[in-house]
Amino acid sequence: MTRVTGERAVVLHTRPYRETSMIANILTERHGRIAAVVRGARGARKASSLQPFNQLVAGWSGRGSLMTLTSFEAISHPVLKGDQMAAAFYVAELVMRLLAEHEIAPRIFTAVVWSLDSLEAGDLSTEVVLRSFEKLLLEDLGYGIEFGQCADSLKSIDPQARYELIPEQGFVAAAEGKEGYSGADLLAIADDDYSAASTRRSAKKIFRGLLNAQLGARPLLSRSLLLRGSRE
Repeated sequence: MTRVTGERAVVLHTRPYRETSMIANILTERHGRIAAVVRGARGARKASSLQPFNQLVAGWSGRGSLMTLTSFEAISHPVLKGDQMAAAFYVAELVMRLLAEHEIAPRIFTAVVWSLDSLEAGDLSTEVVLRSFEKLLLEDLGYGIEFGQCADSLKSIDPQARYELIPEQGFVAAAEGKEGYSGADLLAIADDDYSAASTRRSAKKIFRGLLNAQLGARPLLSRSLLLRGSRE
């Protein structure tokens, strides 16, 4: 029997369960992603604490993959609107799809909290927040690539040269006729510097391709929200 109390968590997703309960998927600081039944929560005042993206102090118990949430108290209620909300759903859906249940991932937990806080604060653009989160998520899951070094020659990336990405290897000098990516943009991504529009475009394309390779054929529902928001 697993029994945990006083654990920091973020609500990723909830859904109805039976007549009066719900299942909450939460990302926890020290126990990874878990699914837990919340008995009698539907229609109850306490259910408001389980809104997606709320930060909690939670406890649970049980055996197997489905736990029972025994206590929860919201400690943060982010106020998100428009593209901020769409971006938060995107962050949550990536974690739901790519992080296995009970896989301990404290860096990803910290990155999710940082992303939600940054989206609410509005100090950084949505694009910068998402690119930063995607990069860390890929690295922590073991799918990251080296942005500062050429994969075949092991030489440092030349900011004046152009490079193409070889899946599961890294960047190599772009062949003749290939547009590739600017070395300057790759070095900026390596430093988590997304201030230039060209860097943001390159990072979005690179991370989208790397993520798609792990997500498979089933598309992310949240991407349609992001696309719709970018058109409005």
